[in-house]
Amino acid sequence: MGKTKGDKKTGGRTKGAKNKRTLELENRLREAGFDPVSILVDMAVDPETDGALRAKICLDAMQYLYPKRRAIDSTVNLDAHVETWEDRVANLNGNGDEQA
Repeated sequence: MGKTKGDKKTGGRTKGAKNKRTLELENRLREAGFDPVSILVDMAVDPETDGALRAKICLDAMQYLYPKRRAIDSTVNLDAHVETWEDRVANLNGNGDEQA
């Protein structure tokens, strides 16, 4: 019998758990005292660092800190009738022309 929707996961690696290679790399970097984030932060705040490189570091870091924005598509029909409050009152009183 197969697994039905909504059943809890059984067996295998826990969701989000790191694999052996990732853990090994993290351990080796930690033992060597290598922290790429600290290095990039130091470069970004150093006034001696080239401005283009500082901008690139900041732009690359932003994708992990802020959601990406995307354009919103909109269309506007300029020929459409816009109902005014006078039109609504007239329609409520039964005096207005019917709009198609």
